Amino acid sequence: MLYYNGVIVMYKKYWIAAEQAAKIRSVIKNYEKTSVFRKLQAIMLIGEGESVEEAAKTTFYSETYTYELIKQFCTKGFDEFVKDGRGGANRRNLTNEQEAAIIDKFDKKAKGGQVVSLHEMKEEYEKVRGKKTADSTFYAFLHRMKWRRVMPRGTHPKKASDEAIEASKKLTFD
Repeated sequence: MLYYNGVIVMYKKYWIAAEQAAKIRSVIKNYEKTSVFRKLQAIMLIGEGESVEEAAKTTFYSETYTYELIKQFCTKGFDEFVKDGRGGANRRNLTNEQEAAIIDKFDKKAKGGQVVSLHEMKEEYEKVRGKKTADSTFYAFLHRMKWRRVMPRGTHPKKASDEAIEASKKLTFD
């Protein structure tokens, strides 16, 4: 891009053909996301002969960004252009399928009446992941899977005191 007297001047390096604009017009209604729709609309308008300034005003983009959209469309192609690059879970340790497999294994064990220990689960998690894992990471995994840590009580809440137990032992009948 070049600037001349405050106006953006661009070489005719990238351009949109009328056939591409017609293709976009035929498929643009299938895109429900506003961001993709507006990007395609800007490209379509330019391909139909409108200036970059007019397309930018129509789509509420800046002229600079509209030029960038043209460049992206010409270099990446239609399929890559409409793909939403935003994701998430970039720091996840395991895929959803791996996490589900771990939970299913221990879920079957728990439903079978066996005791499931967190130590076993964490070892399995680390084995699948391939390295040591912090406890907080493992507990976040359990929380995500809607599992909770349930520990048995040490004593019954209505247990009698030790003195009362000793006193009752002395009340034996001979």
